[in-house]
Amino acid sequence: MFVDWQLLAIIAYTYTYLMSYELNKTYNSLGRFEKWDAETQKAVSDRLKDETRADTNFIFFSPFEGEILETLIDILIPQKKDDNYIKIPAVIDRKLANGKSGVRYGLDSWTQEFYKTGLAEFSRKAKEIYGKPLEDFRAEQLNKFATKFLKKDGSDFLNRFMRKVLADATVIYYSHPLSWNQIGFPGPAYPEGYAYLDCGEADAWEPKYTKKDEKEYS
Repeated sequence: MFVDWQLLAIIAYTYTYLMSYELNKTYNSLGRFEKWDAETQKAVSDRLKDETRADTNFIFFSPFEGEILETLIDILIPQKKDDNYIKIPAVIDRKLANGKSGVRYGLDSWTQEFYKTGLAEFSRKAKEIYGKPLEDFRAEQLNKFATKFLKKDGSDFLNRFMRKVLADATVIYYSHPLSWNQIGFPGPAYPEGYAYLDCGEADAWEPKYTKKDEKEYS
């Protein structure tokens, strides 16, 4: 087996370097809103308006399917049900309704059908194992049941389905403007753009990091 030791060394160094620093918790990506051009402001505003709050109306999924999906995602990525709740299930629902997703696992069905089959199988398997419908599950039972298949314990299909839900949900959550602060993303660089900087340097408007046990740097 060929191993690129130089690449592994670079990855190891990068990981060690990044773990030596922590993000300034006071940084606010949306604090730069007025700096962006009108088109960027609209794109961000639309996401904040359309993809937050705890209410969800489904288009592609039935109310029951939507409820199962929302339950699953709340287990995988827990959030408070308030005005800052990122409506991951609604975003998935809208993409599937628009037919914009075209990925599948091996011989599995395409994404739209894969989601519907997965939700139905998840509900069916719950009743088969525990003898009761999902809506009668306690929170800890749901968590244990979902984790079982995420760990590939008992159903290859449900494992693939759970990994698909987790992957989609993670991308949607961390690409949302309300999550940018958590990963140190400063938001779009419009219209100012990025300056050419050396390794470890940052533009003045990018988030600051602190080397653990040392002073802040930018």
